[in-house]
Amino acid sequence: MNHRETFKMNVRRLHRQLAIALFLPLGLTNCTGLAYRLGRSWLNLSKDFGKAMMAIHTGAFLGEWFSVLYMFLLSLTVVLLVASGFRLINPWLLKRRFSSVKANVKVRLIHQYGALLLFLPLLVSATTGVSYHLSRYWLRLPKEKVAILLQIHEGAYLGAALKPFYILLLSAALLLMFLSGWRMLRQRSA
Repeated sequence: MNHRETFKMNVRRLHRQLAIALFLPLGLTNCTGLAYRLGRSWLNLSKDFGKAMMAIHTGAFLGEWFSVLYMFLLSLTVVLLVASGFRLINPWLLKRRFSSVKANVKVRLIHQYGALLLFLPLLVSATTGVSYHLSRYWLRLPKEKVAILLQIHEGAYLGAALKPFYILLLSAALLLMFLSGWRMLRQRSA
């Protein structure tokens, strides 16, 4: 096995291990962020509901210090997951017609197209979300000074009407990545 194949195998192993480790915390963060945005925007749920969802979303239930550490580690591992996944994209596979590939390759193709779709939004969401949290709770900056980070994190630049759709699409795409990744993991172990 040459150096390039060894490197790719190590990146794939790292990506798989990060994905397994992030499944629960990222899934929980994804679901609570989605519940918060849709609950507050579309269902007019109470501020108490919003506070409860944000406490889970940001790990605030762990206490302020652990919350910041949790958000930092989650964001860092998401960036590593995105970067390693992007490194694994096979341009040759993306050029093939979807109907001409085997079923097990279709799952990998869906996962790779999802990675291309999610690369930038997930990277931006993770980095701006943690930057906002670190700025507020470690650096003690006022909300007004770092509000732009939160606006970018939640897609507020799209306007009040489109912001929930952005969160919904990002959450659905992340769920698709979870499911297709899980399917590839199961195919590998079978």
